[in-house]
Amino acid sequence: MRTQILKAIGGTLAALTLATTPAYAGTTAGAATGNTTRTAALACGYYEEAGESYYNHCADTFVVIRVERWLGLPGSDWCVAPGTTYLGHSYEIKYAWYKGRLC
Repeated sequence: MRTQILKAIGGTLAALTLATTPAYAGTTAGAATGNTTRTAALACGYYEEAGESYYNHCADTFVVIRVERWLGLPGSDWCVAPGTTYLGHSYEIKYAWYKGRLC
């Protein structure tokens, strides 16, 4: 029974990892907000590439995201446009997430 539970948990974790890992084309990201040329090739949300952090907003609206930071620094709310937004270096940015509201 215990082995079956552990296998189920492992399968669930693997599925969650696959569901939350961004699948992007591996091209160089634009450093400007609103770069919609890469939007279709990227998964929506936060991702890192070549030591840099980005947030890809896939809808046609401006939204508020929360940008969490490393090094004990406070996070902040950002208003982002559709497309890819450069957030900063990966060693500074811990994660970013959609706050559920427009700006």
